[in-house]
Amino acid sequence: MNPNRYFKFIFIAILSLIFLPCFSFGQDKGESILDRFVQEALENNPQIQQVYQKWKAEQYKTQSISALDDPMVGYTYFGEEVQTRVGPQEQKFNVSQKIPFPGKLSLKGKAQAAQAKMLEQEYEKARRAIIAQVKATYYDLFWVDKSIEINEEEKSILEDLEGSAQKKYESNLGTQQNILKIQVELSKILQKIFLLKQNRESLSVKLNTLINNPSGGEINKVLSLKNISFSYNLDELLGYAKETRQDLIEADFLFEKAQKEKTLSKMAYLPNFTIGAEYIEIGSGTTTSMDDGQDAWAAMVSVNVPIWFWKLDAQVKEKEAQLKSAQKNKEQVENQAELEVKDAYFKIIAYKDVVLLYETALLPQAKQAFDGSQTGFETSGISFIDWLDAERTYLQTRLAYYKSIVDYRKAIAYLEQMVGRDL
Repeated sequence: MNPNRYFKFIFIAILSLIFLPCFSFGQDKGESILDRFVQEALENNPQIQQVYQKWKAEQYKTQSISALDDPMVGYTYFGEEVQTRVGPQEQKFNVSQKIPFPGKLSLKGKAQAAQAKMLEQEYEKARRAIIAQVKATYYDLFWVDKSIEINEEEKSILEDLEGSAQKKYESNLGTQQNILKIQVELSKILQKIFLLKQNRESLSVKLNTLINNPSGGEINKVLSLKNISFSYNLDELLGYAKETRQDLIEADFLFEKAQKEKTLSKMAYLPNFTIGAEYIEIGSGTTTSMDDGQDAWAAMVSVNVPIWFWKLDAQVKEKEAQLKSAQKNKEQVENQAELEVKDAYFKIIAYKDVVLLYETALLPQAKQAFDGSQTGFETSGISFIDWLDAERTYLQTRLAYYKSIVDYRKAIAYLEQMVGRDL
């Protein structure tokens, strides 16, 4: 091997080891920060915590609703003693327990368990919504920061051009009108930068609110995001939605709850029972019988009689109507899920094609036109108006390119919320 080529190869390898890790870190840094914001939001966002506590409350309720009612304990003191053959009744103790018809408590517990599972899905849905909001806000910050960066670059170009135009004017090679036009463009750029910085402040407040950071910590500039690929097909995404979308799972549990409550309403025609026992303390009597002054006890059982059938019939019809409503709700949620997944999917495909179009055609063409116009203007080959048109086109193309990236990523974040899982 040629020694020069050998040393050249070693030199390139060393540079690769030094700079490639830095490049990768730069590309992934934005994503790692975003992951941290998402994690902070999941841990601290009050909306998520509120729904979580509601879910836990329903879980605790499930444990209590299927338990028996508290037993009743009673005590009777006879102010005026009741005389019996074996002696006067002085005081009485009693205890009773209400027992629903077998199966009622079990159904109540199952219906409440379905309610708790519905609240669990509400909790998961709140988490997915906050994740989507954090991502969307972070991507908006990326676009604003890139817009500020691009406008700052344009500002520098115009300032340099203003100096050149000023020299040409002083040398009678240019007109004062060109200087004034550049200054007007500079004023427009400064106004844009000012508005973009205001917008950034609003987005920073929103992101701090989502992660529940009341102190309003500084959000660093977001100037890089790694490329992400999207290779899912529509049928695959619809399948994910059926499996993991929280609205659909919640609708299933609502239907299950309505079924249990309908069955429970029919069991209202069946009686409940009450069992109990009494102990009566009897004082000494005046007889010589062996049971003179002997205490007495008694066992009792009672049954409620559900005879108001019109009331029970109305309760059954109420639960039947609720069951039909739950069935229709399930169908509506399924249709809505399919609509939203399809809408997000087609938007992603469109945004993906737009990003590719900018990268392969529009952006290189606008850059080439701008470079050519700048060279032509410096050599007096084209007019200032033509240069300005090329400059504006290049500026707008760059901004639109980064906007398309943000739209693409926000659409994916929205789709993740629609299917109820990370993609």
